[in-house]
Amino acid sequence: MQKKRDDGIPVREACVKKWFLVMKLICVFTLFLVLKASANGFTQKKVSLDFEKANMLEIIQELRQQTGYKFFFNHNELKKVKDVSVKFVDEELEQVLDALLGKVNLSYRIEQGVIIIVPGKVKNEEKEVRIIGKVTDEKKQPLPGVTVIVKGLTLGTSTDVNGRFSLTLPKMQNVSLLFSFIGMETQEIKYTGQDSIHVVLKESAEQLEEVIVRTGYQNIDRRKLTSAVQTIKMDDIKVAGVNTIDQMLEGRIPGMIFMQNSGQVGAAPKLRIRGTSTVLGNREPLWVLDGVVLTDPVNVDPAQINDLDFVNLLGNAISGLNPNDIEQIDVLKDASATALYGAKAGNGVIVITTKKGKAGPPSVTYSGTGSFTRRPRYSDRAIYLMNSKERVDVSRELVERGVYYNNVDSWVGYEATVQDYYNGAIDYKEYNRLVSYYETLNTDWFDIVCQDVFSHSHTLSLSGGSANIRYYASLGMSDENGAIKGENNKRYSTTLNLTANYERFAARFQLQGNVSSRNYNPSELGVLDYAYNMSRAVPAFNPDGSRYFYQRTSSTIPVYNFNVLNEMDNSGDKTKGNSINMQAHISYNVIDNLKLEGTLSYAVSNTNQSIYFTEDTYYVHKLRADRTERNNMCPVGGELRKNDVRNTNWMVRVQANYTKNVGRDGKHNVSGSAGLELNSQRYDGFNITRRGYHRDRGKLFSSIPQTYTGYYNQFMASANALGVITENLMNSVAWYAMAGYDYDNRYMVNLHIRGEASNLFGSRANDRMMPIWALSGRWNMKQDILRSVDWVDDMALRGSFGYQGNMLSNQTPNMIIRQEADYTGKYGEFRSKVAHYPNPDLRWEKTASTNVTLDFSFLKNKINGSVSWYYKKTRDAFLTKTISEINGTTQYVVNSGTLVNKGIEVSLNFTPINRVGLDGGKRGFVWRIDPQLGQVLNELVNNAINNRNNVLRDEIEYTDMLTGDVDIAGEPLNTFYSYRFKGLSPVDGSPIFYGAEDELQEELSKKYNNMEREDVFLEVMERSGRREPYLQGGVSNYFGYRNFGLSFNLAYSLGNKIRLLKLCTEYGTTNPNPSSNLRREFVNRWRKPGDENYTNIPALNTVAGAHASPWWNSGTNVTHRIASNIYEMYDNSDIRVVSGNYLRLSSLSFRYNVDDRFCKKLGLKSAYINLTGTNLFTIAHKKLRGQDPTQSGSSPSVNLSVRPTYSCNLSITF
Repeated sequence: MQKKRDDGIPVREACVKKWFLVMKLICVFTLFLVLKASANGFTQKKVSLDFEKANMLEIIQELRQQTGYKFFFNHNELKKVKDVSVKFVDEELEQVLDALLGKVNLSYRIEQGVIIIVPGKVKNEEKEVRIIGKVTDEKKQPLPGVTVIVKGLTLGTSTDVNGRFSLTLPKMQNVSLLFSFIGMETQEIKYTGQDSIHVVLKESAEQLEEVIVRTGYQNIDRRKLTSAVQTIKMDDIKVAGVNTIDQMLEGRIPGMIFMQNSGQVGAAPKLRIRGTSTVLGNREPLWVLDGVVLTDPVNVDPAQINDLDFVNLLGNAISGLNPNDIEQIDVLKDASATALYGAKAGNGVIVITTKKGKAGPPSVTYSGTGSFTRRPRYSDRAIYLMNSKERVDVSRELVERGVYYNNVDSWVGYEATVQDYYNGAIDYKEYNRLVSYYETLNTDWFDIVCQDVFSHSHTLSLSGGSANIRYYASLGMSDENGAIKGENNKRYSTTLNLTANYERFAARFQLQGNVSSRNYNPSELGVLDYAYNMSRAVPAFNPDGSRYFYQRTSSTIPVYNFNVLNEMDNSGDKTKGNSINMQAHISYNVIDNLKLEGTLSYAVSNTNQSIYFTEDTYYVHKLRADRTERNNMCPVGGELRKNDVRNTNWMVRVQANYTKNVGRDGKHNVSGSAGLELNSQRYDGFNITRRGYHRDRGKLFSSIPQTYTGYYNQFMASANALGVITENLMNSVAWYAMAGYDYDNRYMVNLHIRGEASNLFGSRANDRMMPIWALSGRWNMKQDILRSVDWVDDMALRGSFGYQGNMLSNQTPNMIIRQEADYTGKYGEFRSKVAHYPNPDLRWEKTASTNVTLDFSFLKNKINGSVSWYYKKTRDAFLTKTISEINGTTQYVVNSGTLVNKGIEVSLNFTPINRVGLDGGKRGFVWRIDPQLGQVLNELVNNAINNRNNVLRDEIEYTDMLTGDVDIAGEPLNTFYSYRFKGLSPVDGSPIFYGAEDELQEELSKKYNNMEREDVFLEVMERSGRREPYLQGGVSNYFGYRNFGLSFNLAYSLGNKIRLLKLCTEYGTTNPNPSSNLRREFVNRWRKPGDENYTNIPALNTVAGAHASPWWNSGTNVTHRIASNIYEMYDNSDIRVVSGNYLRLSSLSFRYNVDDRFCKKLGLKSAYINLTGTNLFTIAHKKLRGQDPTQSGSSPSVNLSVRPTYSCNLSITF
């Protein structure tokens, strides 16, 4: 039975009628749009006319032939019109008809595709005149936004997107028009009654460079930019001897924090754009190449990447790119700029645009660079260590005071000589000779494990093409040697860019490929750390030149003869990589206002890492323990670790762009874009650790005797030995849209929105398509209220507000059980484990971002710049919560934090003197200075967890407080704490700390036992500061005269704190090992009562174990452990904390451009030679005594500092 409505009409029939009604409305609306578009298309047809005293019928006939359009008119009326003279070149039909018919008092209208000419209204030609025209540059490209004013009046207008303008003004004598545009010379044109005016503006000698901002989805004229984007040309930041793009960004981008924690070749810096918007997620920015997102070759855990002490030697997304192939870099900072990239863009986006071919004859360019890098030396200010005599003096004091040595792993140097003398192995004369030998030995460990190196790079490129087809191709090679022996980074790269245009079609194809090879010493060796901490009173070679081996041992392993060069020869960390990235882009102009685009990309990379130790290494020696069958973990051969990763990803994007000028004056412009994007990213990995490896026997493996059934069998049953296969797949689909409105190039509003779904979001139906959106606007005040202010060349105010989101990839609403391959005989089945704990209530991290920027240019572009203020607030930030092990895991992620980032950015450009080009050549003097400043204030706020001391993590250790690896409400991320130094004991010179005094043992023990662990830590420690700087920037300076140029770049960093390096690595348990060196500060140590009034350096520990287990660390007096010993407390006390502020001369460059006449004689188009020095010196706090401020004393080992490099670059184009 059919269900009836109240009026008796069946529901199905009603639906059919509604359907037909909707279809009719759609057809009518479509027909209207077609007719409207057709009418608009008529008037936008371009024509050319050149007649002298011709009648109107001839002119109309010519227009009919050129356009193919139908004209309807009265012949008798047109015969009455007097003859006219007209000249138009490539003008739109609308402009021609307005000018032509307006002169003879006629007008027109369009009906059903026919242009109808009718009599016009009678005009009082004596009262007003209408001027029309077009403005282009020297390349005949239309210039929108050109200011056109009548000289002497405030009356004026501006050109539309096609460079056209119209102006109606009272008829007057001597009318002159002024045309002004950013970066162009202002022109004055007299109006003498012409039909139209064609003005060509030339670039100013003091021009503000024309910039097109490229966001990956849009190309935006800088004068229409509403978002927070910093654009830099690669030629402005390229530094000879620096082979990766990210290392060139230090001090160049306001609001970007740059941290380089190692000077090892190929080490990637850490970048933060406008602070940190997540606690647990990846904090690095997103890299984009020509509109396509790049991914890291290896999927490293975010916790490791975020660790400020982690040295990334595996490379990042742009490690394989050749800087010589890059044209421009755009850094997207706010929500409006990054919204179209979705959830993965919460940390900012860096868009790289590669070079494209230019029309013209083939042009070949060769660029070659040779670089010299200086190794560390004991004479460097950064190496504040004892020499041999000072180190022997410490050993002598220990011996003379009868101090007992325990836990000594190496009897060597002075201590070994004393032992031999006491045991009668040598006589007194030999004893004195050896002591004198060790006091003057001064082994140069940095010379032994490091080297001064030469590196070189070469690029050969080819560019050219016609107006329709253009090409750019390059081959690049870089061979970069490290200051640490055995370390090297080689890269071979190629790039191909093809661009084609044909009528309404445009296409682009590009290919980037690279092959790389990286060689390092394994991190277990800690080569630089060894050189820094090794006593100079220990030799590396025997008197005959052979290697000196000293004995190393412990309570669990037998004696081993150790020499660091032997360790380096018999171990290695080798990584081979290759990648290829292909893109295809096509666009089609359906009509003049509508363009369709499609992009397809595919990328694949392979990374193969091998780390090996032969059986002749201390690492393998320790695995063998006491060499018994039960304890031996590597009975035969050495060890090999393999880690292979394959990364594949593809992207498909379709996009439609529409723009339309509304109104006869063309002052209203509406635009919109919409698109759909599909992405897939996959990591496939395999890693395994095998023992019994013989590198010197064909890289084969030995079978292990079955008698080794102890710990070795346990190792063979582990996942590392069996091999681990990993698969990580991320698929996503996204839609996005952009809408914009522009009135007269004065007021602009844009809306960006994106929604995306991904398998990372699980089954959360409500959260899958969370929209990310942003609204932004711009007011070009120069085109409005400041039009007549001569000294203001440009001024604009732009602002934005939007929301971004983020979701962790390892969270799911469902319990994920991983089936293990571990078979247990006891239960007769395989084991399983909880891979992901169910988290159905987890919500997105949401970041609200506000940005306000003022752009300005004064005094004929001598002063340019921008000032920005931003505020970002992240709600529902992810934090960890400890749960019971009975759940199969110990941690749980919750939405319980709020992050705030705010700051000010200043970017300035001063050109006090610019005489270049005044005589048409490369003459005159130019001086340009560009200061940059960016402030980032970060704070973690807690709204969900209410505990008295604001610690937002349940389980923390005292070491987390010392390293800044703890989240505390009201404090910036990476805030670290230090023990409160009270002074030195007047009895024995040992350090004393507030909250750990021996005389208050009973009182403090009772107090601490009734306190929570976090309360105890905050009682004995105090806040030292943040490890990340909050203010960074730079100053670029350029002097030019004729063919010579001199430039330098300063980078500065303010606001962070660092620890001084430890006095000694083993110091604290008892006393320094005979093989260990100490910082030179220890020369001024406490030696006798009263010295505590003059020094804060503790005395030698004269009683073995006296301070190794104090009352607060015995395990019986207090519940919570606050340190290992008082010397660990000293190294991590507030007295060892200093400012990390620094000013660095990051580069100094001298360039000579070979004279054009000489180049022509050699058959060259151009050539230059460039001499550059990088990282030449650093000014920092005097207490650092030369310690590199980028080297944190909190790091478990000493890393290589950024080294000075001297380079020569030659570039030739022919």
